[in-house]
Amino acid sequence: MATLITTLNIVLPIFLLIVLGLLLRLAGVLDQDGCAKMNSFCFRVLVPAMIFYNIYTADTESLASPRLLLFCLFSVTAAFGVLMLVVPRLEKDRGRAGVMVQGIFRSSFVVLGMGLATSMYPGQDMSIIAIASTVVAPLFNAYSVVALEVFSQKRPDLKKIALDVVRNPLIIASGLALLMLLSGIRFPAAVESTIHSISGTATTISLIVLGGGLTFEGMGSYRRALAVAVVCKLFVLPALFLPVAVWMGFREMELLCLLILFASPSPVTASIMARNTPGADWQLAGQIVVFSTTLSVVSLFCVIYTLLRMGLL
Repeated sequence: MATLITTLNIVLPIFLLIVLGLLLRLAGVLDQDGCAKMNSFCFRVLVPAMIFYNIYTADTESLASPRLLLFCLFSVTAAFGVLMLVVPRLEKDRGRAGVMVQGIFRSSFVVLGMGLATSMYPGQDMSIIAIASTVVAPLFNAYSVVALEVFSQKRPDLKKIALDVVRNPLIIASGLALLMLLSGIRFPAAVESTIHSISGTATTISLIVLGGGLTFEGMGSYRRALAVAVVCKLFVLPALFLPVAVWMGFREMELLCLLILFASPSPVTASIMARNTPGADWQLAGQIVVFSTTLSVVSLFCVIYTLLRMGLL
């Protein structure tokens, strides 16, 4: 019973913030256009501020180990490579295939990651997840561009991919924070306090905006593609990679980091990228975000409960 209550206390705050956003939209306080603009604000300002602050204030002795970063690198790359081969055999519509690849391998690593980590380990250093994002975020962005462009019948533009990675706000914030952390350069106290205040709002606002943007319209025509993408995203990937992580000795915060990497839902940015790629089925991308987010409440509960019962988290 204690494990059940602990798991509920970890997952429920995330779910309730998403539900609050949905209720605010239904009540007319939020609308789709407003949520889209706020999502951009979260992606460009609030989440980078959170990433920056967590790295900037980290204890250098507690930073993510090279072993964890290498596991993130190789596992995400392996998942992407396999999906690029398998998904086109399951879905013949190329506009949908690229969207499905992106929807399965990409996750809400930063937004849900920090929320879950804070719920599970309140008051502890979150730098492991922040540092891991410096590897995960570029991979997600680069591989997403490749998947969407390959299946939109274009040759991948390597220059565009490189620019997308370099200009990504999360990468800029991570690089700047790492530079300042390792060099010992510090901001004045007033600036640090301001960044801390901004970063403290990132998870809450991002989750509310995520809920406000959820819509369940038009799912009928995507039933098969949705089922494949959501099942693979929430169940198949965690079942493949988490046992390997446990076997390699990852525990507690490091294992939670990998759990978030593979078991969290597809992010809103996946839909935004698909919308801006000619030939990609951005409506399917949006539905994958909606249903993976909704059903992740159950899947995350099951995974976290199991790992807690095993004494691994």
